[in-house]
Amino acid sequence: MEYIVKIDRQGRVVIPAPIRKALSLKGDSKAIVRLDGPRIIIEVVDKSLEKRVESWRELALSTKAELFTEDVEESWKWMSHEYAKRKLGLC
Repeated sequence: MEYIVKIDRQGRVVIPAPIRKALSLKGDSKAIVRLDGPRIIIEVVDKSLEKRVESWRELALSTKAELFTEDVEESWKWMSHEYAKRKLGLC
């Protein structure tokens, strides 16, 4: 499917109804928008994926595990404690 759409002054784009219907998009849907060279890519965020990630995050935080309790092997020294904490959502 390919459509030509207008972009308003605020930069908003209306996704055509056939595409919204095909992807089951509703008013509360979320999307990732990224730039790839001259292209804008819009990817729908799967609601079940969001729920699974959030439940994993809650589980990981509830374990109260200590990060890097042992000496780090030589090959992993490039990853700092701060970087790992940010990636795990602990900061």
